[in-house]
Amino acid sequence: MPTVTAVICTLDRPILVLRAIQSVCAQSYRDIDIVVVMDGPDRATRESLATVKDPRLRVIENPVNVGISNARNIGIREARGEWIALLDDDDEWLPEKLEKQMALASTLHREDAIVLTLYYDRHGAREMIQPRRLPRPGQPISEYMFCEHPLLGSRETFLQTSTWLVRREFMIDHPFTPDMRLNEDPDWLLRAVHDTNQQLAFVREPLAIFHTDDRRARLSIDHASGWRITRQWIIANKHIFTPRAVSFILVTICLRSCVESDSRIGDYFSILGDSCRFGVITPAILWFFFRTAFLFPALKRYAPRSPIRILAKWARSSWA
Repeated sequence: MPTVTAVICTLDRPILVLRAIQSVCAQSYRDIDIVVVMDGPDRATRESLATVKDPRLRVIENPVNVGISNARNIGIREARGEWIALLDDDDEWLPEKLEKQMALASTLHREDAIVLTLYYDRHGAREMIQPRRLPRPGQPISEYMFCEHPLLGSRETFLQTSTWLVRREFMIDHPFTPDMRLNEDPDWLLRAVHDTNQQLAFVREPLAIFHTDDRRARLSIDHASGWRITRQWIIANKHIFTPRAVSFILVTICLRSCVESDSRIGDYFSILGDSCRFGVITPAILWFFFRTAFLFPALKRYAPRSPIRILAKWARSSWA
C-alpha cells in the first residue's frame, strides 16, 4: 500500500490536469499513488488521461457533476495511502514537495497534524512566495487566515489547498462539507483547527506553484451571487471565527465581490451593518470598508493618466 495518495479533482481541463499529474509523477518521494476524480462526463479529459502510462494512476469518473467538496470526499475515500495530498488540477508541485513534507511529518508528536508548505503564487510574469508570514504563537486560525492585510495590499496568509498533507483517517472522520461550491477550503481548515485543535506544521520553503490567471475562471459562481453565499456562510458559522475575523471577511471579501458586481450602495452598508452586528468595528475595519467600497473603485474610474494612473494600476494588482 502506498504511503501517500495524491487526490486531484478535475473537469474540462484536459491539458492542465496533465501538467498536475506530471508534477506528481516527478516527485522524488516515490511511495505514492494518484487518484483523479473526473467530476462528470468529460471525453477530452478521459482521452488525455489515457495517455498517462504510470500504473500508479487511477481515474474515477462521476456520472454527474457533484461539485468540488463531494468530489474530494470521493477521492479521499478511494485513496489507499495513509496520507492524503490534495492538488488542484490547475496547480503543480515541485519535485521535492512530498519528500520534505513527509520528513517534517515524521518529526511531529501529533499524528493528526496538517503539514503545509509555502508556494509560488504565479500570475503571468509576476511571482511571489506565499504565505508571506506564518501564524504567531496563540494566534486564532481565523484571524491568521483573514486579518493579515497591509493597508493597501491584499491578504498575505492564503493557505493554498495544493500544499496540504493530511492523514487519510482524519479526512475520513472530518470530510469536506457536502455540496459546498464556494469557500469549501477555508471551511474545512477552520473546522479542522477549531473543532479538533489541529496542529499546523509548515515546510518553510515554496514547494508548489499556484497558477493565478485572470483569463481562466477558477469559480463558476459570479460575484453577484458569490458575496451573498459567502455572507450567509460566515453568519451561519460565526462560531468558528473570532468577531474580528468575521468583520474582516465581510469587508475585504464579501464587500469586494459586492462592489465588483455593481451592487447598490445600500448593499455596501448592509455588509458594514453585519460587521457591526456579528463582528467588531475597529478603525482598521472602517479603513478597509472605505478602501474597498470607494477608494479603489474611484482610482480605477477616474485615473486615466500620469502618476495617479500608475497608483491605480498598482492598487488593483495588490488588491487582486
